[in-house]
Amino acid sequence: MKQLLCAIAVTIAAITASFAVPVAYNETSEKNWSELSYIQVPIYKILDSKDAYVIIYAKNKVGVGKTVIPKKWNKSDPENPRKLQIRELKAGKVKPFMTVIKKSGEFHKVILTIPVDKKNSTWGVVDYRKSVEGSDKDTLEEIEL
Repeated sequence: MKQLLCAIAVTIAAITASFAVPVAYNETSEKNWSELSYIQVPIYKILDSKDAYVIIYAKNKVGVGKTVIPKKWNKSDPENPRKLQIRELKAGKVKPFMTVIKKSGEFHKVILTIPVDKKNSTWGVVDYRKSVEGSDKDTLEEIEL
């Protein structure tokens, strides 16, 4: 009987200790806040051009917004880290979306989670005779929500 009570007491103590959070790691402390933040918006259409992607996205479920993402952002070198990452979206219920990551409030990178098959209805093409304004920019403008 004593062994059973001791075993129960040790188990309760172990479970309680596993949920305890030391004060030094208190997540509400400002020094533990991350300097990274992000926003995600659904993508309605991706228009492909020679130098850039034109992204048409949902604005707060009430309208649409448009932004241009240069294809050169997908390349990196030692001086300029990659600003564009394309993540493949597998077939399923998840719709294409764009994640904009900011570091200390400034644009850091954008992640497009999209179907890579360009036959998908999400994809479109910009008229090859027209140049896309903003295909040479170095940072992403503020996304309107």
